[in-house]
Amino acid sequence: MHTLFDFITQVKTAEYLIAVSAIGLFMLFWEVLKPRPFKSMVDAGKEDLEHIRNTGGYKNALRNVGKIAFAPLIGLAYIVALPFTFVFALGVAVLSGASRAMGVSTSFGWRPQEAYLTGKKEEKKEKESSEETKEN
Repeated sequence: MHTLFDFITQVKTAEYLIAVSAIGLFMLFWEVLKPRPFKSMVDAGKEDLEHIRNTGGYKNALRNVGKIAFAPLIGLAYIVALPFTFVFALGVAVLSGASRAMGVSTSFGWRPQEAYLTGKKEEKKEKESSEETKEN
């Protein structure tokens, strides 16, 4: 320990370890003082096993455990993708600015304010006019 930060870190670590162990030992002591120690914990465990059996078996429970175990990897993939998405967004902004400076209108394909869910209106008119000419 050479700095005040090192000293405070060591003292806080010891304080937290003492506090958590004291709380855990008190909970254990409190459970031992009951007339039937650990009965509520055993009953809760039996209820959990019964619930697992009734809701799809152990296969469903293992699938959920697998999803929980895989969650950090999904978070890691998200963190790894962030710089690439930033570079892409920056590139789109630079290209849009450059095209505006040259007086050229550009669109990168996705415009949520123009959501033609059944196709563009001009395409419908062209289809209708082509169908009319076929009928004649």
